[in-house]
Amino acid sequence: MYFKRIELQGFKSFADPVTIDLNDGITCIVGPNGSGKSNISDALRWVLGEQSPKSLRGGKMDDIIFAGTATRKPKGMAEVSLVIDNSLGILPLEYNEVQVTRRMYRSGDSEYLINGNQCRLKDIKELFMDTGIGVDGYSIIGQGKIQDIVSTKPENRREIFEEAAGVVLYKSRKAEAERKLAAASDNLERVKDIISEIESRIGTLKEESEKASEYIVLRDRYKYVGVNIIIHNIDSLIRTVEASRAELFDMEATLSEMDEKGKSIEALIEERRLNSAALDQSYEDANAELLDRIDELNTVTSRGQVNEEKLQSIERELARLEAVISDNLAKLDSEKRNFGELEANEKSYRAEKEQVERELAQAEADFNDSKRKLEAVNTEIENSKDDIISLTNKNVTRRADITTLENYVSTLNDRRDQLNEEYSGKDETDAENARKLKSLESQFAEVEDKQSHAASKINEIVVQIRELEETSNQRNRQIAELSNKYNRTLARKNTIEEMESNYEGYNNAVRQLMRQHANGIFGTVSDLIKVPSGYEIATETALGAAMQNIVCDDDASAKAAVRWLKDNRAGRATFLPLSSLRYNKQYQERDIENSPGYLGIASQIVGADEKYHVILEYLLGRVIFASNMDDAVRISKMSSRGYRIVTMDGEVINSSGAITGGRYKNKSANILERKNEIKELSEIADKLREQIAEHRDKIAAGEANVAALKESRAQCYDELHQIEIDKSVIGSELDRIKKLTEDAGAHREQFSSELATLDGDIAKATEMVDKHRAEISETDTRIEKLNNHIEELMVDAERYDSRVNRLREVTLENKLQLSEQDARILGLNELIERVRDTVTDLENEIDDARMSYEELDEKHHMLTSSDAESSDKIEELQNRRKQLEDKIKALGEEIDSNKAAYEVAISNQKELIRDVTELQDAKYKLEVKSTRSETLLDTQKDKLWDEFEVSFAEAQDIRDENFGITAGNKEAKEIKLRMAELGDVNISSIEEYKAVSRRYEFMTAQENDISTAMKELKSIISNMERKIRDKFKENFDKVVINFEEIFSELFGGGHAELRLEDESDPLASGIEIIAQPPGKRLKNINLMSGGEKTLTAIALMFAVIKAKPTPFCILDEVEAALDEANIERFSNYLKHFEEVQFALITHHKATMEHADVLYGVTMPEQGISRVLSLKFEDGFDPNEYADE
Repeated sequence: MYFKRIELQGFKSFADPVTIDLNDGITCIVGPNGSGKSNISDALRWVLGEQSPKSLRGGKMDDIIFAGTATRKPKGMAEVSLVIDNSLGILPLEYNEVQVTRRMYRSGDSEYLINGNQCRLKDIKELFMDTGIGVDGYSIIGQGKIQDIVSTKPENRREIFEEAAGVVLYKSRKAEAERKLAAASDNLERVKDIISEIESRIGTLKEESEKASEYIVLRDRYKYVGVNIIIHNIDSLIRTVEASRAELFDMEATLSEMDEKGKSIEALIEERRLNSAALDQSYEDANAELLDRIDELNTVTSRGQVNEEKLQSIERELARLEAVISDNLAKLDSEKRNFGELEANEKSYRAEKEQVERELAQAEADFNDSKRKLEAVNTEIENSKDDIISLTNKNVTRRADITTLENYVSTLNDRRDQLNEEYSGKDETDAENARKLKSLESQFAEVEDKQSHAASKINEIVVQIRELEETSNQRNRQIAELSNKYNRTLARKNTIEEMESNYEGYNNAVRQLMRQHANGIFGTVSDLIKVPSGYEIATETALGAAMQNIVCDDDASAKAAVRWLKDNRAGRATFLPLSSLRYNKQYQERDIENSPGYLGIASQIVGADEKYHVILEYLLGRVIFASNMDDAVRISKMSSRGYRIVTMDGEVINSSGAITGGRYKNKSANILERKNEIKELSEIADKLREQIAEHRDKIAAGEANVAALKESRAQCYDELHQIEIDKSVIGSELDRIKKLTEDAGAHREQFSSELATLDGDIAKATEMVDKHRAEISETDTRIEKLNNHIEELMVDAERYDSRVNRLREVTLENKLQLSEQDARILGLNELIERVRDTVTDLENEIDDARMSYEELDEKHHMLTSSDAESSDKIEELQNRRKQLEDKIKALGEEIDSNKAAYEVAISNQKELIRDVTELQDAKYKLEVKSTRSETLLDTQKDKLWDEFEVSFAEAQDIRDENFGITAGNKEAKEIKLRMAELGDVNISSIEEYKAVSRRYEFMTAQENDISTAMKELKSIISNMERKIRDKFKENFDKVVINFEEIFSELFGGGHAELRLEDESDPLASGIEIIAQPPGKRLKNINLMSGGEKTLTAIALMFAVIKAKPTPFCILDEVEAALDEANIERFSNYLKHFEEVQFALITHHKATMEHADVLYGVTMPEQGISRVLSLKFEDGFDPNEYADE
């Protein structure tokens, strides 16, 4: 296997496509400093997978793409292809020729290809593993690699030996196996945790499932037994009702006959009653007066007793008030202690908030400091780039000056020759000078105008650049402010959306049912209505608890949901079935519509889809929205149709006239406001995002304008400089011609003087050319230093940028913590306010009780000091009582005699009435019995539905004609007792247990699979370690022998050895290099001179290559630190490796002499590298091509 060629396009200074053929033997790549020859080494390193820009001598990866020059545009892509001969099949591909390609676009996108087929970077690295070829192998060796070998720690030298030993692939696979093992171990722990969690649940679930299964069997059996018991009871009640109705018909016929007999007896009684009416009236009048006197006497007598009872009642109330005051004082003391604890907690939270604020201030200070440093570094980078551009422009100007001066010298020489030839033609010369003078004066005036115009244009461009940069800075500040607003808006929106998705603020039944996503359930009322902004409080007040009503399709959906709530004991909820919901349409009164403050019917203001319009009419059709309380009162008085009036602040005037209002102690964002706030926050976030994008677009456009203006400014400077050169040349020529014209009389002296002037000008111009060339060289050095400085600054910029991003995240996290602390303090303050209100209420109750106590005590005092009624009044009433009693006695005797005759007449009536009454009682009892039977019949039918959700018609399908009622009742009691013994039953545990069981079986199988895989991985790792150890030890022994031999040959004697720091652990041991050059003591390599270190490192590299030859090796100025003699030894030793292709980047002629092919890298155009090649049949003589 060998490298056939390398193809470059757009890579660093290789703007144009370049192909370098790599033949057998030694290829030398030469060229002056800065010509781009080391870019070939970088290209090879890059195509083999190098990911570090620093290793490619760049600040960032897109630095490898050709950046353009003053005359060439930048490239948009870099591409390097390496073509390899694989006829021996060393690479594991079925191709005789393998082409590896890597591309990178300025957008940052990369492509990797093998023979034109896209692949991964990993595929390319694995392709070259253990071949010695690769980024970390020993096929590309530069001065930095040599220094790493001699100066790095012993443990870091292992990479070269491992690559030579062919264990890199094994180590890569071992590392991959260890990663898989670690991942498997983590997975096993997670699986065990899951199994443990499942095992903790599965036993309980099994018991619940078994209990639920038994419950379902009992429930079904209970339904069968219960339905048949009810059917038996219904049959019995139907027979009872029919018999009662027949008996009632017979009783009504008998009562009709008795009614006729009673009418005749009533006529006789009426006659006797009229005779005694007068006597009865007299008796009643006398008796009434007697009762009045007795009442008056009793009143006077009992007044003292009433006062005594009042005193006892007051004393009991005073005792109760004392108990109330004592209890409230105890409660007041408890609430005050609670208030103190809450205030202490509030202070603690405020202290935590202050700590977070301090941390936030520190983070923001660090962020601003790092940002300032980053801006300063970026400014310095831009300034350095501007300096490079300025210096490059100066060099371009100087080169133009050199060309101008050289032309000027040539012109002066021509003039001197011309003077000698034209000496004889003086008159013609004077006339010619006059013509030239006029022409030169016109040219000089024109150049001065151009100079003034160019300077003015430069000043205008500078002002425009400053204005654009200031505008860009302002937009950046605006973007930062908008970004902060955007982040705060998103955080608020996410919090509210999470509350909405979790149904916070809803009762438990609604929350659990909505999470089930049951069929036929459309959502809560609050989900389905659309409330205009500003109407949230009024609408929520009008709806009240109805906001949480659940809208469903029909009665069946509602019944299914209710059944689910019952089965899961999740609570109660109200359902609104669309198919059966009804409402009465209200027609608005015209007077109300024109009333001030009238906003409209709530059902017409609040929106919803047409499908849910019935919900709005049902809930809000009788509600009017008003602006304020005064308007609501006025509208309520005008309305005669029972509307409920709700104000925008949530006050309510009910249809009955009752008014509800006030202020909530804890007003938080309600459910309806929450929905509108999400919409508003989304719109705000979208607007902020659009504003940020707009500002960024404007900044990008401004930066493009600034870049264009800077380019224009540079062009203007170039033009101005050229104008100044032209002005200087024309001015000099003008002065010369003027002088010739003025001295026309002294022609010979003028001739001599002009020749002297020409000689002086030629000397000055030549001196200026030399000076410009020296300045160009010096400027190139400064540009190189600036480029190096920019690379260092780019590293600092990346570090500051990383820190700024990290501090930005810290600042955001602190702000979120601060927001959480504010929420805690707000919640605690609300709780403190509630406790303070409770304390105030208790104090008011105590004051009211004390006031009542004082009033009752004063009343008690007044009652105890009153006097009894006068005894004279009692004596007068007693005398009148005696007179009335005598009168009543006489009237009574007269009534008795008349009554005897009346009772004889009525005796017959009573007997008839007794018979009728007995019959009516019997009838009434029978009616009651019949009604009770009918009620029981309806109850039993309702019971069928309430208990078993079965109608009487449906129950006929369950009827068992052979059902025994006695045994059935006994069985029903036993089933009900068993169901009660089962307690709470979770029906869903049956399916849950099945699911958990399946998951347990799956996770157990996973545990076994992972354990088996871990055993296999451990076996693989063990085998890999054994192979790595064996191969490394075998190769290391070869390298040790080769190193001793090659060291002695390169140094012309001496001794060297390699040692493992830890022989017992060769896989992790560092490698020590001990060397003894001829005539010196044995010492560590770190104590050797620079040249000795370099030659020792080269000897070690040759030893590694000899142990395991790499097909190709590129050496980038590795011999730079060697003297001529050691370079000769180094060059000669390369011939030992006939099977290795060597490509040497070098400056030394001694190295070039051993080349089979010579490539020269030049830069004929500034910033553009070109490649020339020479092939030698009989060796290379540097002197032969010295001039070339």
